[in-house]
Amino acid sequence: MNYILKDFGKLLKQNHLAMRRHFTPLGTNSYRVYNKNILSLAITVDIYGSNIYILDYREGPEAKIPSSEEIIDTASRMLYVKMEHVFYKNRKTRKGLSQHKKLDNSGNLTEVKENGLGFLVNLHDYIDTGLFIDHRRTREIVRDSAGDKRVLNLFAYTASFSVYAAAGGAKSIDTVDLSANYNRWGEQNFELNGLVSEEYSFHSSDTADFLVDARNKLKRYDIIIVDPPTFSNSRKMEGIFDIQRDYISLIKACLDLLDKDGYIIFSTNYTKFNFDP
Repeated sequence: MNYILKDFGKLLKQNHLAMRRHFTPLGTNSYRVYNKNILSLAITVDIYGSNIYILDYREGPEAKIPSSEEIIDTASRMLYVKMEHVFYKNRKTRKGLSQHKKLDNSGNLTEVKENGLGFLVNLHDYIDTGLFIDHRRTREIVRDSAGDKRVLNLFAYTASFSVYAAAGGAKSIDTVDLSANYNRWGEQNFELNGLVSEEYSFHSSDTADFLVDARNKLKRYDIIIVDPPTFSNSRKMEGIFDIQRDYISLIKACLDLLDKDGYIIFSTNYTKFNFDP
């Protein structure tokens, strides 16, 4: 075993023990135990219940040492997880307008817990699993402030923010995503937690179209969640969405729907994003 793998294994074991002690009493079994901690090993390792999910960001010569097989073996041994429950994906930088594509069609969903709430994740078919672990604290903020509020969740993906809003007692929730498949996934998350309500609606719509329609209907919201992709060139959209170019018009459209004393939660994972108010 080389020194990188040895240090990697030690970190995995230490971090997992600390995370498990902290999160288990909170009803959470999904968390990150390694986040590119070693400069020469740019990977992330997440725990989803009894599964390990590894994303490899390495490119060029460094992507071969240590090998993916060595990384998987080390994670399996150090965390006492069977090899068949270790999932490894390569997340190389996308070029131009390319987007991450679906990798498989297994449709296998696994239930995990976060703060006592259940969520379905897919560790087989996609790069993204269905639950962004790094937004846990933001979801908690939504839950803690959603009581009797009207909530709009845009670019909702699998509706984890909406689930938290419902758990927090939101008066109404509009969940918007272009993908009918993701909306169905979100509905399953609601069903899993017993949170289905006539006041909680799902909309398979382009966000821009939904915002125009909502303004025409004079709809108002107390909380608007905006967590868009860096860009999107979906065939269901007119033109290409670019977060750096389009965020001002997007936020302005949301402000038109925001009630007095309401607020917008805006987030982006674009590392080069420049906010210019």
